[in-house]
Amino acid sequence: MSNAKWRQLFSVVNESNLTLAHCVWKLIGGDEPKHGFVPGYDSLGENYVGDCGALNRPFEYKVIEWLLIPYKIGFCRNEPAPIQCKTQELSHVIELLNSLGQFELETNENGIKIYGYKP
Repeated sequence: MSNAKWRQLFSVVNESNLTLAHCVWKLIGGDEPKHGFVPGYDSLGENYVGDCGALNRPFEYKVIEWLLIPYKIGFCRNEPAPIQCKTQELSHVIELLNSLGQFELETNENGIKIYGYKP
């Protein structure tokens, strides 16, 4: 996917008023997906994503294999406490992305997966 399309995608997600902007990044060459957050406008460069928690450093759009915006996010406030879940309402984001119709995406029980490169 082109740099311009990634920037457009992040603009749509930011404009959707998503209250929990958690996401999972899978980068080309990386073994495991990385947890982070959807970058704000100030973190988007012409050809790179600024720090978004996935690598703790900027990276180029071209290395994004896919991005998952999950419905549920599990977290633990402190070590002995049980894991709690928060949910993200994604129906508005899905509507907006489908209306543009230029993204390779799939929705399933986990959330919205947007592909930069589909294997």
